[in-house]
Amino acid sequence: MPANLEQNLELARLCQDILALNDRIYFVSTINKNGKSTESKFRNDRIFRNLTPQQIEMFYIQRTLQYSLTQEFDDVLGPLDSIIIQRETLLEFIFPFSNGVVIVMTDLDVISRYLAKTISFLIRDFEHRITNQLFA
Repeated sequence: MPANLEQNLELARLCQDILALNDRIYFVSTINKNGKSTESKFRNDRIFRNLTPQQIEMFYIQRTLQYSLTQEFDDVLGPLDSIIIQRETLLEFIFPFSNGVVIVMTDLDVISRYLAKTISFLIRDFEHRITNQLFA
């Protein structure tokens, strides 16, 4: 199987695994370093239903830029584990990974620190699988 196809299948699996963690997770997407979605899984698309394609693109670019700007402080403060944004209606989680960022949107009624640690574990597991496939 070509490496690119295999990696795409692993990204789809990562998104599905994250979505399966909790019924209150609405949406998971992997965003590359250029701000483009490479994989998305929805449980409920109510968040994006009213956005135009341009607004969705800007949302992805903004999240990628937000993470990129935090990297400026990695040497002084340590690397970023996650960013949690609380809105009036939902929580947004941003996680760095080798290909860019993972965005997760949830209901407000989740235990955010526990969920963030669990998602981080799945992302580390994904990174390990991809690394092993490259050197297998």
